[in-house]
Amino acid sequence: MSIWGKVIRAVVVSVGVTVAAMALMSRLPGLDIPLPYWVLGVALPLLLSGPIAWSLARQAERIAQLNAELSDAYVRMKALAETDQLTGLANRAAFLAAAEHCRALRGGRILIVDLDHFKSINDSHGHAVGDHVLRGIAQTLLRCAGPDDLVGRFGGEEFALFLPGVDDEVAAARADAIRAGIEQVTIFDGNGGTIHITASIGVSGPHSASLPDALQAADMAMYRAKRAGRNRVRMAA
Repeated sequence: MSIWGKVIRAVVVSVGVTVAAMALMSRLPGLDIPLPYWVLGVALPLLLSGPIAWSLARQAERIAQLNAELSDAYVRMKALAETDQLTGLANRAAFLAAAEHCRALRGGRILIVDLDHFKSINDSHGHAVGDHVLRGIAQTLLRCAGPDDLVGRFGGEEFALFLPGVDDEVAAARADAIRAGIEQVTIFDGNGGTIHITASIGVSGPHSASLPDALQAADMAMYRAKRAGRNRVRMAA
């Protein structure tokens, strides 16, 4: 309801209650209410309730607007707190919280994805190009991920995925598809050259008792992929 609607309603109620009360009083034996009192009974509520109702309605509208602004600000701050600002992916804390919840419901596998020789990209082409690479890889991971998969950035050149409800065979196949997708990414360095990216991926196994155990198992498998020559997938032992 608009402010004017609220004001009119308040005025009508105020005047109506006053007139009704006076009408009841006028029925009492020996009580005759003169005409000027009737005029005052209508005029005073009309003059007083209008400005008061207007002020209260404006105040209520302002409070509602402030509440909406606070709600929007909370949503924005929550999104900022849970998002990696460079890539737009979930940050480590948000990813782990979501993965913990999904793992409790459906089980699944953790993938740790670490870009190969990323430091040399920063050293050779600069951090701006390195950031461009990270954003490109983030988009590749989102394209390769399934609709229920979680994707996050752990920091630096390390990313993580949680694949809910999959077994080792499916997780290994998905991890290799992600590895191949990253290998096909070509980043232009701004000087007419191109940068080709590869990644080593570790996949957690079925024996991890908790999410931290699964993360550690996937991390160790990723380092085995590094030692085996990079650009490959290794399953947790």
